Amino acid sequence: MLRKSVETRDWLHTIEPRTVRAVMKRVVEDMTSIDSMVAQLYEDQGTTTEHSSDSSRKTHSISVSRHQYRSNWSSYTPSHLDSTIVSNIHKLFSERIEIFSTVEFNKVSILTGIIKISLKTFMECVRLKTFSKFGLQQIQVDTHYLQLYLWRFVADENLVHFLLDEILGSAVHRCLEPVLMEPSIVDIICERG
Repeated sequence: MLRKSVETRDWLHTIEPRTVRAVMKRVVEDMTSIDSMVAQLYEDQGTTTEHSSDSSRKTHSISVSRHQYRSNWSSYTPSHLDSTIVSNIHKLFSERIEIFSTVEFNKVSILTGIIKISLKTFMECVRLKTFSKFGLQQIQVDTHYLQLYLWRFVADENLVHFLLDEILGSAVHRCLEPVLMEPSIVDIICERG
């Protein structure tokens, strides 16, 4: 579903985002459904880590990344080589996430595995596309929406933040005119959605 939603859309001729795409709402609905089905099979043996007080309800690291991308991408335009070097250095020193790690027989571990694979699929599809300014902004809205809801299904909310940051970063790198939407506008769109 995620793959098809990215592959079939014309990201170069998309209009300015006014809402969250229906597929993102469906992803959250499906995760909620899977959560209740898995809960029937397994007691809540897996525990989630403590979530920060307001980080997941509003923007967390993704808003910081957006601000960094906005300042890096709209105030000056570094050469492709410079941005590639910075990106590679960041990846060198960031913590590696094992997407296909061992899944334990508990609800949180199962849901975390599903979300990691889903977001990795989304990221790989984004890496194969070219985006216009509005295409990038639609990805920004979609990732923010997912960030608002997916954190509650995983053991570590930073995992979701990291993968969504990677998706947005990939879209920025694949965009012809990388200009991100104001975070306050993204919040409004996601709250309406």
